[in-house]
Amino acid sequence: MLSEFKEKSGQSQAEQALNRVEQLLETWREKLNKPQPSEKTLVSGENPLIFPYAKRRIMLTGNGRPDVLDISVHPDELLEVVQTLLDGDWGYLITITGLDLGPEAGEIEILYHFAEGAAVVTLSVKVGRETAVIPSICSLIPSASFFERELVEMLGITILNTPNTNHLFLPDDWPAGAYPLRKEFNPENQQAAP
Repeated sequence: MLSEFKEKSGQSQAEQALNRVEQLLETWREKLNKPQPSEKTLVSGENPLIFPYAKRRIMLTGNGRPDVLDISVHPDELLEVVQTLLDGDWGYLITITGLDLGPEAGEIEILYHFAEGAAVVTLSVKVGRETAVIPSICSLIPSASFFERELVEMLGITILNTPNTNHLFLPDDWPAGAYPLRKEFNPENQQAAP
C-alpha cells in the first residue's frame, strides 16, 4: 500500500511531511539541513552511521535519509520554533537528548526530536558548557518535563521556568556539580554528600 502511495504522489509520506515542515520553518530556512549520504566509501568494519557535528552528513550506503531534517536553533528561538511546529499541527515530541561535546569544544548540544509518521525533525540547540541555560518548553508541551529534569540532573543544564527539577535517577544526596553525562565525569571520584 505504501509503495502504491509513493507511486501515485512521487513522494513517500515522510518526504511529504518534511516538505510541509520546511514550509512551516521557512523563517529558519538557512539553518535547515537534510542529512545526505557521504561520498566516502566505507572500509570493512567502519561504522556506517557516523555523523560529524558540522553538517551531520550521514555515511550511509544507499540514497541517504529522505525522512530526516535537522535545524540549528539559538536558545532564544527555541520557544518560537516549537510553537511554529505546534501551530502547524506538525508531529509530536519524541524525546529530548543532550550531548556534551567536550571541554575542548566548550559546548553542550540539546536535541529536540519531533516526528510525524516516519519523518523526524531535530532541533539542535548549542549552549556553552559553563553557561548552559535554555528555556523550558513545558508551557507548550507539558510532557517535556521528564526530559528537562534529565538534562538538569545528568548534564547540569539550567532550564528556565521548568516546573520540576527533582531528581529522576540520582539519589537526593548526590554531590552538587557532578553530572554523569559530562565528558570529564569519573564515577570513581563520586561520593554521596555528607
